[in-house]
Amino acid sequence: MSESALQPDDYRNLAESLPQLAWIAEADGAIIWYNQRWYDYTGTTLETMQGWGWRTVHHPDHLDRVESRFRRAFASGEPWEDTFPLKGADGVFRWFLSRAQPSRDASGRILRWYGTNTDITRRRAAEERLRHAQERFRALVDSAAAIIWSTDANGELSIGQWRWTAYTGQSDEECQGWGWVEAVHPDDRGRAADAWARAVETRTPFEIEYRMRRRDGAWRHMEVRAAPVIAEDGSLREWVGMHVDITDRKEAEAEIDRARHAAEAANRAKSQFIANMSHELRTPLSAVIGYSEMLAEELEDLGQAELLPDLRKIESSARHLLGLINDVLDISKIEAGRMTVAGEDFSIRDMVDDVVAATDSLVGKKRNRLVLDIPDDIGAMHQDQGKLRQGLVNLLGNAAKFTEDGTVTLSARRESVEGADWLTFAVTDTGIGLTEEQCGRLFERFAQADESTTRQFGGTGLGLAITRAFCQRMGGDIAVTSTYGEGATFTIRLPAVLPAADDEPTPEEVRAVAEAKAEAQRHDAVLLVDDDPAARELLSRFLEREGFRVRTASDGRAGLSLARALRPRAILLDIEMPRMDGWSVLHAIRKDPDLAATPVIMTSVVNEQGLGRALGATDYLVKPIDWDHLKALMERYRPADTPGTVLLVDDDADARERMRRSLSRDGWTVREAENGAAGLARLDEGRPSLVLLDLMMPVMDGFDFLTKLRARPDGGDVPVVVLTAKDITPAEKERLGRDTERVIVKGSVSLGEIGRLLRTMYSDRSEEPVPPAIQGLIEELQARTEPGDG
Repeated sequence: MSESALQPDDYRNLAESLPQLAWIAEADGAIIWYNQRWYDYTGTTLETMQGWGWRTVHHPDHLDRVESRFRRAFASGEPWEDTFPLKGADGVFRWFLSRAQPSRDASGRILRWYGTNTDITRRRAAEERLRHAQERFRALVDSAAAIIWSTDANGELSIGQWRWTAYTGQSDEECQGWGWVEAVHPDDRGRAADAWARAVETRTPFEIEYRMRRRDGAWRHMEVRAAPVIAEDGSLREWVGMHVDITDRKEAEAEIDRARHAAEAANRAKSQFIANMSHELRTPLSAVIGYSEMLAEELEDLGQAELLPDLRKIESSARHLLGLINDVLDISKIEAGRMTVAGEDFSIRDMVDDVVAATDSLVGKKRNRLVLDIPDDIGAMHQDQGKLRQGLVNLLGNAAKFTEDGTVTLSARRESVEGADWLTFAVTDTGIGLTEEQCGRLFERFAQADESTTRQFGGTGLGLAITRAFCQRMGGDIAVTSTYGEGATFTIRLPAVLPAADDEPTPEEVRAVAEAKAEAQRHDAVLLVDDDPAARELLSRFLEREGFRVRTASDGRAGLSLARALRPRAILLDIEMPRMDGWSVLHAIRKDPDLAATPVIMTSVVNEQGLGRALGATDYLVKPIDWDHLKALMERYRPADTPGTVLLVDDDADARERMRRSLSRDGWTVREAENGAAGLARLDEGRPSLVLLDLMMPVMDGFDFLTKLRARPDGGDVPVVVLTAKDITPAEKERLGRDTERVIVKGSVSLGEIGRLLRTMYSDRSEEPVPPAIQGLIEELQARTEPGDG
């Protein structure tokens, strides 16, 4: 259809169907016609809108600007375009994009103007939101401490990354594309580029740390993260990432690590100090207790029994001081996390009888009466008997201390909970009782009920804290109930069977054991077991540099599992480790027929080098010596028909004098030496019946003496009783009790019993060969000293 065929109504219908507001103006700009949409939106009529009436629906803030531009366009004859708000019939202003074009005749004269107004309120709002978002993002980038950047879909840094250029000092051209890699530290550059290439290829988030050069030339540690931006069609549009300077954090972590190592070193120094102090404190206490007992014997022989009570007070005070020292050592082990437990089977009734015997004098001191409430069928337990006994002794001692002319009751009950047996031990007294506030702090270290309690009754406030730590370590706990002025009840609740200290193997341990089994056939690896990462790294690097293949474990249990799977050529084993200490691992290795012959090298920051060698000793005592126990022990080694000879090796002259006087009274011939070297020289004078050996001595300590003694042709079977003030861990006690004939703790029995015990032991020894365990250890020690032995 040609344009001439169109009718006037066609143009009108077309104008009315437009979605915009449409209008027609004269050449001077006076509007003469609006379409219906204009009236529908504005709520006006032609009469009110003709000419320049449209100004009434314009926003007053924009009217002057709009009219000025409108008149200027009409005067110049140029097309007009503007954006402004128009008021609707509801009184709400909406934004419109307005355009007008002139219609000219053949001579170019403007006849009319045709215009439209398009509602752009939604689009403008969206643009406004986008603009605000861009402003916020720009403000975020400007204010962020991080370096925020973007790349194209190929991972190439685009131009205009001003935060990057401001930080690194690179120009836009230098950092563009992959040029950013030049700002990365040379040692980290390859790793950073590879990781970024993999992230771009796989379209996965990018996370890495590396060093980057700042514009002043300083290398700074950066935490880098980037994420892909996916378009609506699923294509990769760009990458947005950031660099966060973490140098301060890295330095703080390094400082914390240094502080941790310093704290660990200080803790080791403290542990060593306490170990040394235990020796220094127990040695003079040994003299006090020993001289008190010896003077008591002589006073009885002289008939001056009236002085005995004073001597007994001296001995009692010394033993009390020894108990305080042991409490401090116990709490030190608890704080260091080195307290261990050792389960054994024992009769509960027998254990209670021992506790009653140990506390009978304490209970009777203030005219109290001890009542036992123990069923006949109470049965047995598999627990740490020593710690349970100590806990009950502490509770009975406290009950006796705070009760006068009253009753102390010790009861025990067995119950089954979810198929497992539990034992409950309760100590009830009729003493002064406790307030609720006092009960709340009773189990704190160095705390008692209140200061007046400490002044009136004494004590360090450690006993209950230690007892609670023991109970929790054994899988149970302790609780207290009390009525002030009427007494208190302390209750220990423990499982009948000591819980396994080990957790289930971790996935890493399972994987390591599987790998080790695959390597076992080669039998060329060295296993390093140590809980200190720094020690593992240093030893591993050293061994690998020496040509060894090294596998590592971070605790005793994992190390034992690896040893069984790997069958290593040798094992380097730390002593103090979580979950399972080195002594327990060593014991398990020696009991395993597949591992028993594996060389084991013990490594430790604590000076325990002689402990393994000292296991060749026949007996082991801890200072202060209990002379009755010592006499009973030594009687075992006295020849049947001839006077026995004792070689006494100890650097403490007073201790040697006390022992010589005591032994000489019993008919022994005593030879003395002030250190290990002198002791070896005295051996040349003749083979003794027995050697009494201190461990801590100058010139040559007891460990070295024992090694050299066992290496001599005439020294392999000489009985040796070790005397020491060294504190022994439960694991060490267990091992000594297993591999020696007897372990005797000084102070455990009286002088009168030593002679009888020694006679019994010597009688037994004269009729029996050397026990296989002792002979095996002697042969092992001799083998270790053979030429060429590594």
